[in-house]
Amino acid sequence: INTRRGRKFYMTTLGNNGFILFCSLFLAGTFRILYEVVINNNFTSLGYLIHGATLYDYSATIECHKQPLDPQYGGGLIANPGFDKGIEAWKIDGHVKIEARESGGNKFIVAYNRTTPYSVSQSFHLKKGLYYAFSAWVQLSEGSDTVVAMIYNSAQKTVIIVGSVIAKSGCWSMIKGGLTVDHNAPSVLHFQSNNTKSELRVDSVSLKEFTKYEWQENRLKNIEKVRKRTLRVNVSNKDGKKIGGAKIKIQQRKLQFVIGCATPSSILMSESYQKWFVSRFTTAVFDNEMKWYYVEGLQGHENYSTPDAMLKFFEDHGIDVRGHTVLWGADNIQRWVKDLPPRQLLSESVRRMGSIMSRYAGKLVAWDVVNENLHHPLFEERLGKNASAMFYKIASSLDSKATMFLNEFNTLEHPGDMVSIPSKYVEKLQEIKAFPGNEELVIGIGLQGHFDSHPNIPYVRAVFDLLGETKMPIWLTELNVMPCSNQAYYLEEIMREAFAHPAVKGMMIWIGWKPDRCNEMCLLNYELQNSPSGDVVDKLFAEWKTTNLTGVTDKEGSFEVKVFHGDYEITVYNPNSGANVTKEVQVYDDRSETLHVSISL
Repeated sequence: INTRRGRKFYMTTLGNNGFILFCSLFLAGTFRILYEVVINNNFTSLGYLIHGATLYDYSATIECHKQPLDPQYGGGLIANPGFDKGIEAWKIDGHVKIEARESGGNKFIVAYNRTTPYSVSQSFHLKKGLYYAFSAWVQLSEGSDTVVAMIYNSAQKTVIIVGSVIAKSGCWSMIKGGLTVDHNAPSVLHFQSNNTKSELRVDSVSLKEFTKYEWQENRLKNIEKVRKRTLRVNVSNKDGKKIGGAKIKIQQRKLQFVIGCATPSSILMSESYQKWFVSRFTTAVFDNEMKWYYVEGLQGHENYSTPDAMLKFFEDHGIDVRGHTVLWGADNIQRWVKDLPPRQLLSESVRRMGSIMSRYAGKLVAWDVVNENLHHPLFEERLGKNASAMFYKIASSLDSKATMFLNEFNTLEHPGDMVSIPSKYVEKLQEIKAFPGNEELVIGIGLQGHFDSHPNIPYVRAVFDLLGETKMPIWLTELNVMPCSNQAYYLEEIMREAFAHPAVKGMMIWIGWKPDRCNEMCLLNYELQNSPSGDVVDKLFAEWKTTNLTGVTDKEGSFEVKVFHGDYEITVYNPNSGANVTKEVQVYDDRSETLHVSISL
């Protein structure tokens, strides 16, 4: 169907197990097409695109700007988002005064004389089943503090934190986040800051709704854009003459995007588990077996026999390994480490780094250097502000080939955890990189991803947008979803969000198989059969892999196809001469539109 604006829509007929409800509506001088697909309650596995859906705005910034940018989506549901109409549609929230101001041609709202954290608010109606993308710009008149955007849902009588940022004086900071709701309800947006001595300034507020299918189409379009590349195979004979009619077979051997899995030492004891693991994953991480308390429970008594055996197993099977973890300041560390005075804590920590990192240097692809140091800042508290930064410098000198990661929880999973919000994560990252010698260090962004029973999918995408602005590689390092009726469904949603986002380079599922217990999420049950979550992983592996692709060269001797980034084996057969050649090719994302591969028969 061609609309007056030139959009094209296509209707696809499905099999007996599903149907499409097609409607066409005349809206704002154009047609808007809505598809409702019911296929085992799963839309995204079909891979069909709904053409004409609202494009998601992936733009974000982690810098403090002199002036805010315009509201995304023109403000969406927000009335008077740029305050061109003064304070119209905005209300006083708590004991505060509000007014509209203008500076340098920019108009904004100000909450002042605050005696509580509250400032300004606006009311609207939110609907179940929609995805809401949120953004706003905030500034303080003095000092700095975390500004939180939250929405009160009157039906559930709950407050949902949709985003936050460390706001400053003299410049504008961007909040980006999102939410979904379980009930249709009147709702109220609030902005809060505990720095009541400061004025709180707000501008360019946006809340944009997406249908489930619009949200999914944006993912599908992005996968086509950031995870695939056009491959053109050009076939000729030894004299350079182009060969038409040559048969092409393309087989993917490895996906460039990393999908790995955590495992305990039980993998050494079960051949069935070993076969299951190595047939799927390209990267492994150990559950506890590399942690300090595991290899040195008693001071001075190290035992690396288990991690050595695990590493050898994965090396023998061509599987990469992440190092988890070098140092960790959590409460469950050894008592003898906790009791050390600062000078001995420093020397023992450096000795620990030298012990494990020298042992495995050049054998691992990544290290979690100081695990969870936003939540567990033991080393900063005992050794000084630059303790972690110093450890990262030491780590990079001990193993220059591996990527050093800052591994943290709740940055992605729980917007209400103010300890590890994206702007505080970025602040810690910048602090480490500012340390002398660390300026050019690539620090991987490790987002653990331990999700509860109701993940906030729009917030997940917004965090990827924000942290992607660091230009550092993002990995989900410990991905799982707590036990619930929708565990497998939410695992799939999160994996799809990660795979579709250009800033994300890999994800590690936590965990494969635990023969004694599985408290959270395992991909295999006790009988070594796939759990529903294991089925999800297998389904996505199949969907994101280009396998057994065949074709024939045209009269120009070429065959062109779009494939997922990865390692490939291309076989060319000339039926006229009987000659055949097999070539290994890496189809990676290097920003070139087409990869030309020439094969001579």
